[in-house]
Formats: sequence, C-alpha cells, structure tokens
Amino acid sequence: MSYLVTGGTGLIGAYITRFLAEEGEEVVVYDVDPRHDILECLLSKEERGLVKVVKGDVTDLAHLIRTAKGYNSTKIIHMAALLSTASSANPVLAVRINCCGTVNVLEMARILGLKKVVYASSNTVFGAAEKYAEDYIANDAPHYPSTLYGACKSFNERLAEHYFNEGVDNVGLRFPVVYGMGHREGASATITEELMIKPALGKPGRVPCGEDTLNWLYVEDAARAVVMASKKATTKTKVFNVDGEVCPVRVAADYVRKIVPGADITLLPGYTGFTGKFDTSMIREEIGYRPQWPLEKGIEQVINEVRKLYHRQQRP
Repeated sequence: MSYLVTGGTGLIGAYITRFLAEEGEEVVVYDVDPRHDILECLLSKEERGLVKVVKGDVTDLAHLIRTAKGYNSTKIIHMAALLSTASSANPVLAVRINCCGTVNVLEMARILGLKKVVYASSNTVFGAAEKYAEDYIANDAPHYPSTLYGACKSFNERLAEHYFNEGVDNVGLRFPVVYGMGHREGASATITEELMIKPALGKPGRVPCGEDTLNWLYVEDAARAVVMASKKATTKTKVFNVDGEVCPVRVAADYVRKIVPGADITLLPGYTGFTGKFDTSMIREEIGYRPQWPLEKGIEQVINEVRKLYHRQQRP
C-alpha cells in the first residue's frame, strides 16, 4: 500500500513526501516535471528508498489509474495545480489542470475504490475582504472568487462534494499564503523570493503588495495539516480553512532585517486584494491542526535553508 502524491516535488508536495517517508510510508510522487534535487535536499538516504517518482500529468486519467494500480496506492494527496499568476495568463490551461486534473483524481479514486483523497483548495475562493462583514471569514462562508485560480478552486470544492456523495471519501484544505524554500511560481512565490530568498543571498529584494497584511503559513505547517487530514476517518466538515500567522508585510520585512542585518528590501505599494483572517475552529476540532511555526521562526528557517542549499551548490 502507498500514498500517491500529485505535484509531489512542488513546495507543499515535497514536504508532504518527506513527512510521509519519515513515518515509514511508501510514497509515489506523480509530477509533470519532477524536481529530484528538491527530494535530494529533503530526504535522507533511507527515506529516498521509500519514494518512487513517476513523471505524469494529472490531465491523463489513464496514466493516473495505471500508476495508482501499479503501486497499490490506497490514498491520494492532490497538490498538482497551475497557480494564480500562470492561471491568469493561460485560462485554458488553468481549467485543464486545476479543474479537469482534479476531476480525474476524484474519478480515479472512485474507479479504484481508494480510501481517501486530500486535495488543496485555497482561501482565494473567498475573494476580497470587503465582501464580508465578519472580521474572520467562516468556514462555510459563501464564495466570491475574484481570480480565475480562486474560481477553479471554488468549482473543485463542488466537484469534491459530488464525488463524496458518490462514495469517494475526500477532504479539502484552503491554504493562505504558503512560504518556504522551493516555491516555483505564483504570487506567494514572488513574495518569498523577494522578501526572503534574495536577502538571504545578499541580493536586493523588491517586495510586491508591501502595504498588505497577509496570512502567512510556513510550508511545514501546510504539509503537516495535509498528512494529519489523510489519517483521519471521514470528517463532518468537507473543506477546512487553514491558518498561519496574520502579519503585515512591513513587519515580515523587519524580521528579515533582524536576521540579515543590512538587508536591502524595498516594499512596493499595493495590496493582494484578498482577505487574511479565517475562522479555523473546525480544523482544530476535527483534524487537531494548529500552526506551530510563528512567522519570524519560519522566515529564519527559510533563510537558513537557502544559504545551506547555496553553499552545497558551490562545492566543487
């Protein structure tokens, strides 16, 4: 028996793979562009022995089914997605990957009778903060997505509800701004690159949306929430808000300057346009998840990991 992790070498997917391997689980990483270097950094030699990497596209249902059957997968964690910036630039591809890819994962689970599907949703399903009177957006609040990416994620939640009614046990997690080493694209990737990664390497950073206040979720907390959800029996709630630490970008920049004295950081004007505060009582009650990484500690971890990777790459 094994876990199948789509997007398993992406930011969150790679850490999910690590957590599962640390627990002795066999993991099949299914990724359209596998990043073996990321897994080399995160996994020990023994853990790498538990991980198989398969190159594959979530839009290919037949290949998904062959892979899951071939490795006797009983649970699937679906992290593969085209993120916000790329989705806006290519709507056709966004719908193919984010919506058709998700329905393929759920259909595969139905056909094969898999025990559990955990999938990534997003707090962008809620859209702009001014749509809501509450300070903290309820778990069951209505959706007003203002981006194509958010609209895809909102649709996926309806898809998952349909498949649950067809017998596929599944649960979704709505992530806020996830940061950490390894992020490759999207708005949060740009913020991480400019605010943390460039200063860690002594380069100037120009941080977009510098006037905003964001909900920052360190990647290890995001991955841990997914793994915890995958091990729970059927939950009453089918999609959960997930939180990290709500903090202004300017304060995050001060944390970086504290860790990297003299860091050259410019905060550019602007806002993301998304709400940052969410009621997460349901995931705490039903899954037992609480964030463990304060923002300052998470930023320090990213900077240390970036420097470690850089020095490793510079060795002859």
